[in-house]
Amino acid sequence: MDVLADVLRLASLGNAVITQSEMTAPWALLVPSEIRVAIHLIRSGGCWLRIPDGPQPLRLVEGDIVLIPSALAHVLADAPDTPPLPLEEGLALARQRAQDGELSGERAGLLCVEITFDHAARHPLAGMLPDVIHVPAHEARQGEALGSLTRILLEEAGCQRAGSEIVIARLIDALLVLIVRHWLETQHAPNAGWLGALQDPKILRALSAMHHDPRHPWSVAELAARAGMSRAAFARRFSLLVGQTPLGYLAQWRMNVAAKLLRSTGLSMENVALSVGYDSAPAFGNAFRRQFSISPGRYRTRSVPALWVRSGKPAIVSE
Repeated sequence: MDVLADVLRLASLGNAVITQSEMTAPWALLVPSEIRVAIHLIRSGGCWLRIPDGPQPLRLVEGDIVLIPSALAHVLADAPDTPPLPLEEGLALARQRAQDGELSGERAGLLCVEITFDHAARHPLAGMLPDVIHVPAHEARQGEALGSLTRILLEEAGCQRAGSEIVIARLIDALLVLIVRHWLETQHAPNAGWLGALQDPKILRALSAMHHDPRHPWSVAELAARAGMSRAAFARRFSLLVGQTPLGYLAQWRMNVAAKLLRSTGLSMENVALSVGYDSAPAFGNAFRRQFSISPGRYRTRSVPALWVRSGKPAIVSE
């Protein structure tokens, strides 16, 4: 079972906003923590990335890619010490300055993807990645798939031709996967958090079992047997690598699978419940509410925001 692919498959977009901007110094944009995942592509020029109360600012240059996967407020700016404006206000000011012809400062071209998922519970990506993943331009170019996909995304977002809505959404999905894969393949520590569990053959066997059959009434003892470990040793090792107990992870995974089924299939509530290991719809409904703070029925019928592309001024691509 490709557990990483399984997790990323559930990382479907609820709301994506793509911003193409030409920034002229001085400028600084504060990206809020409400944006669950942010991807920044440096199209031209350069800028600085800084995390409030975080490490030293990071210099970004043309061709660099940055992924912020964990709802972390951050600032993109022309200089490390430029005071930031809220994202919308800063973009509006940049558009106004361009209209007024105030383009004498150093410029930077950005394409930023803001992703907010359609439920508020812990997402499968949460906790599995560092706060910032930086893919330098030379590494992006070396990875043929990553470099090619980035170029196609920039082209589609810029032209917005017929069908671009679907193409862009799929490209964002693929870009997220390729960035995560690149990070995983370039890590030197074999046991680096959640992703380290995928490199631990024993823990991977247990994870694969849960992902392959989430409806099964797994016990810690049974999962330990799959891993070929004692119950106590397995529980300790799993919690250390994954950051959750085995049954806590199973409960979260079941609810993420259920959320996907509710949105992407016409299965009855009873069948969704059975698919993730619950004997009755009421029991499933109670578990779903604890995880997402919303009933399964309301979650299924709640509208998902559209994909937006900003270029000069906001433009709805689909409704």
